[in-house]
Amino acid sequence: MRVWSVLTAVAALLLAGAVPARAEAGALEEERPTVSVVAGAVQPPSYAGVCAPGVPFTTTATITADGPGLVTYQWADVWAQWNHIVFTEAGTHAVTGMIRHYDGFGPRTRTLIVKGANQAQASVSYQVSCVDPVLSRPQIQPAPIYVGRCGTDVVHTVSAQISSPIAQTVRYRWSAYDDRPLPGGLGDEREIVFTEPGTKTVSAPFERQPVPQYDGGSSIQVQVLTPAPMTGANTQEYYRTVCVSAEFTEMTRTAGNCRTGTPYKYVMRGYVESSAMRTLSYAWARYDSLEGVWTRDAWTSLSFAGAGRRNVSRTWLSADGGSGVWRLEVLGTDGTVVSQSRPYSIPCV
Repeated sequence: MRVWSVLTAVAALLLAGAVPARAEAGALEEERPTVSVVAGAVQPPSYAGVCAPGVPFTTTATITADGPGLVTYQWADVWAQWNHIVFTEAGTHAVTGMIRHYDGFGPRTRTLIVKGANQAQASVSYQVSCVDPVLSRPQIQPAPIYVGRCGTDVVHTVSAQISSPIAQTVRYRWSAYDDRPLPGGLGDEREIVFTEPGTKTVSAPFERQPVPQYDGGSSIQVQVLTPAPMTGANTQEYYRTVCVSAEFTEMTRTAGNCRTGTPYKYVMRGYVESSAMRTLSYAWARYDSLEGVWTRDAWTSLSFAGAGRRNVSRTWLSADGGSGVWRLEVLGTDGTVVSQSRPYSIPCV
């Protein structure tokens, strides 16, 4: 009984001591002193040369509070976070921050924002003189997402801009995601000469070839080799190449007699092939030699879970005479992909 009383008394004392401590900390955090801030130094104060893969600059400043309480501060950069200091009494506190520069040419400033009962800020200045080229996101014309016929004779264009802050020779190459091979020797080393600061456009033929991936997609960007190896941030362009083909394999007449008036019946068979996962649209189209026009059936959807071939067919009945051709078409992003044509002739006149 006596032991239990002692333990209870000890616990009461511990609790009695802990509550005021927590209350005191909470009270400090609720208070907001008046603040001021004085800019400090930057190390290094200036830099000239190659900045890849990133040159760090350390900035400092001093925060002064006129009493106890919570002070928050933030270096005003992209994605910056708020930090806090709890002052137990009036005083000063030094803070530091670090930022990396990968490119840029000229004076820079970095601002510290401080909040207490008021708001104050101060800026530090430094000089950045990166000689690294600056890259833009490539563009593929006529379209980065392409569905259609592929091959070495299907050539589009990829282009991008390279800017240089000084006169220099820049060696570069086109590169793909995971350094996959690019079609048509696109990944070979190339060179561009700047006789003065400026921006130049680089371009190259872009063959539409199958991409060895389940969805036929990859990315492309410019990779600088000299003056220092680098790739630009957010300069990858996603592209997708889905190679499709249409084959008209068979056209069979199964009925038809002009003398008895039996309508002519044709059964046409073929297939559509895709190099990647995609929903395609196909249609049968007929050219009438007498009218001299093509007539296309309504487009029909055909889904592919991956690379493969899907068989298609059509039955056509005609009670009239005439002649012409049929073909199979697949709708692409840059026109239709067509099969070879197969002729028909109905001698009834």
